[in-house]
Amino acid sequence: LMDSADIGSNNFAVAGSLTSHGSAILADDMHLGIRVPGTWYKAQLNWRENGNMHTVTGLTLPGTPAVVAGSNGALAWGFTNSTADWHDLVALTLSEDGKRYLTPDGYKPLINVYETIKIAGQADQTIELTETQWGPVVQFGDSPLYALRWVAYDDIAVNFRLMQLEQTQTVEQALQLAPKVGVPAQNLLVADSRGDIGWSIIGPIPKRQLNDFDTAQDWSDGSQGWLGYYSPEQQPQLSGSERLWTANARMIGGEAYQLIGNGGYDLGARGWQIHQGLTALQHADEQALHQIQLDNRALMLQRWRDLLLEVLDSETVEQHQLQSYRQYIVSSSQRAAVDDVGYSLVRAFRLQLLQLQFAPLSAYLEQHGARSQDLKYPLEAPMWQLLQHRRPDTLPPGFSDWPALLLAAVLQSKTELEQQYGSLAQSNWGALNEARIQHPLASAIPLLGDWLNMPATPMNGDRHMPRVQLPGFGQSERMVVAPGQEQLGILTIPAGQSGHPLSPFYRADHQYWLNEVALPFLPGEKKYQLLLTPQG
Repeated sequence: LMDSADIGSNNFAVAGSLTSHGSAILADDMHLGIRVPGTWYKAQLNWRENGNMHTVTGLTLPGTPAVVAGSNGALAWGFTNSTADWHDLVALTLSEDGKRYLTPDGYKPLINVYETIKIAGQADQTIELTETQWGPVVQFGDSPLYALRWVAYDDIAVNFRLMQLEQTQTVEQALQLAPKVGVPAQNLLVADSRGDIGWSIIGPIPKRQLNDFDTAQDWSDGSQGWLGYYSPEQQPQLSGSERLWTANARMIGGEAYQLIGNGGYDLGARGWQIHQGLTALQHADEQALHQIQLDNRALMLQRWRDLLLEVLDSETVEQHQLQSYRQYIVSSSQRAAVDDVGYSLVRAFRLQLLQLQFAPLSAYLEQHGARSQDLKYPLEAPMWQLLQHRRPDTLPPGFSDWPALLLAAVLQSKTELEQQYGSLAQSNWGALNEARIQHPLASAIPLLGDWLNMPATPMNGDRHMPRVQLPGFGQSERMVVAPGQEQLGILTIPAGQSGHPLSPFYRADHQYWLNEVALPFLPGEKKYQLLLTPQG
C-alpha cells in the first residue's frame, strides 16, 4: 500500500505591497519525473515587432515555440496541475447484439477505428478502438462498457493562445485571457510589475448537467450531459490578495467548486505549509520565496511523531529494547534531511500503520486491478479519524486492541529498515532518498550506461512538504522572478541544457540544483553563438 500518487507542482506569489521594489514576485516549481536530458530548456527570446523590442525569459519545452513559464518584463506566469475533474464516464446502454448504443436520438452504431503501430524489425500491429459520439469506449476488467467524455476531445481544448501571455502586460489582462487558452486545465498564477497578483483556471471548463460527478451517469435520454463550456466571465478567478499559492489542492469552495469538481486533490499539507511560510513574511524578496521552495520541514509528520512517542512509553521501550530507536526520534531535526535517522523512523512508522490498517482495502483494490495510490481521497484523514476514536470494531483482522496495532507498526517498520539498510544508524533519510536521475538509454548500454546518469546523491525533501523530492520525481525547475526586476530572479534546473553527454552543458546545473544554489534568472554574458542561415 502506497502513500499517494505523486502529483504536483508548487507556485505562489506575493503582491508588490510586500516587496521593496514594488513589483509582485512569482515562485514556480513544477514537479515531474526527473531525468536526463531534462524536461525544461532555459531560454530568452528577443524580437522586434511594430518598432517595439520584446524580451521574454523563462522555460521552454525543447522544440516548442512558446515560453511555458517565465516573465516578459511586465508579467510573470507559472502553472500547477489543477487536479480538478475534467472527465466523465458515460454509462452505455447497448443493443442486444452489442453493436449499437442508445442516445437521445435513438440507437447509433459503435464506430470502430483502427490504428497501425509500426515496429522495427517486426510486423505491423493493429489496434482496434471503439468510438461513440461522446468519446472512446473504455472498460475496466470485466466491467460494462463506458464512454469517456473529456475536455481534450473538443476543438476548444487546443490552440496557441498561450503564446499571447508573452505580450500580456497586467494581471487583469492575463485573467481575461486564461479561459480562452486551449491547454489542459491548470492553475495559472500571475504577477505583474504594478504589484498585482492573480489566480485563474487556464483552459475551458465544461458546463455539466449531471446528477453526480463521481459516478458514471446514463446520458441516453438527454437529461444528463455536457452543455458546452462556461463563458470566460463565469470562470472562477482570484485577485486583489497580498498572497496566493497553489499546490494541487482545492483552491475554491462553494458554488465555484461545483464547476470544477474533484479530480483527486493533494492532501493539502504542502499547500498549508507554503501558506504558513508566506504568512510569516511581512517583507518579501526573491530569496525568501526561494527558501519556501526549499522548505523540507516535516510539519505533517509532527502529530505522527507525537503519536510514536506516546506508544514508546518506558515499559514498551524496556520490554522491546527500543532505547536507541526512541533516542533517534527525540533528537530528530524533524526535517526530511539527508543525515536525519529520526525522520526515516517516523515516516516508516506512519506508512506501516497505514498498511496494516488498510490491508483489507488494499487487497480489495488489487483484486479489482487497482492500487491504493489510485484512490481519489488520501488515507491520512480517515486514519486519524480512526486513531481519535480507537473503536475496537475498526481494528484490522489479527489485532486484539489498538496498542497492539500501534506496537506492530513500530516493530515491523523498524525491522524492515534494519533488514534493508543494515542498522538504524544507516537508515538516515539520505540513504532512503538517493537520486535516480537517469537517461532513458542508460539501462540499454552495458558498462557505460551509468555514465549517462546524474550521480546517486542523497537528497533532502520528500512528499507533503514544499521541497518535494523523491529519487526520480520532484522539482523539475525552481523559478522565482519579479517582472521588471528579472536581474534579481532565480532559475535552476536538475541537469543541464544539452542532451549530448560530452557537452559541458549536459550536467551544468545539477550541482547547483542539488546544493540549493540560487542561479540567476537571466542569462550571463554571451560566450557562444550558433548562427542558422536559410539556404537559397
